[in-house]
Amino acid sequence: MSEIITERLIMRPFDAADINYLIHLKGSATNMARTTIGPIDATQATMQLDHYRQQWKDLGLGMWSLTHKASGEFVGECGYVKRPDLDDFSLRYTLSDSWWGQGLTPEAVQAALHYGLNNANLKKVSALALSSNERSCRILEATGMSVVDNNFGGWSDFYRYQLTQK
Repeated sequence: MSEIITERLIMRPFDAADINYLIHLKGSATNMARTTIGPIDATQATMQLDHYRQQWKDLGLGMWSLTHKASGEFVGECGYVKRPDLDDFSLRYTLSDSWWGQGLTPEAVQAALHYGLNNANLKKVSALALSSNERSCRILEATGMSVVDNNFGGWSDFYRYQLTQK
């Protein structure tokens, strides 16, 4: 399991001690407003954390917990999930709203994509975003990802982005 250090972030696989961070992040209506699932409760967050940790063990790639280097504070999550409805890994990220607008999401996304395509040897990566989540769509497009499906899973305006290794 790999740790990534960027200019302002420490990205490391989640561990069991991170549960309260994940509960706060994923339980927030603000943080989860532009997702298809919305906020989740503590039980669901615990199940998600268990899934994140198991995926690292099984597949050697997963979600990173994001820590702000200067302050040591939890910022959010970024990394990869293996979805049964995709043949490739899906890039996912959520930052706590107190950290929005500081350029940390693009920093984490770039680092995760670099790791996935170069270190984990992924041939392609997908990411999903609602078209109404304009900030997320801009971030994905800025990384070079392109929309390959604008009705993913039968959801109107649910975009599937993809980046293929060159």
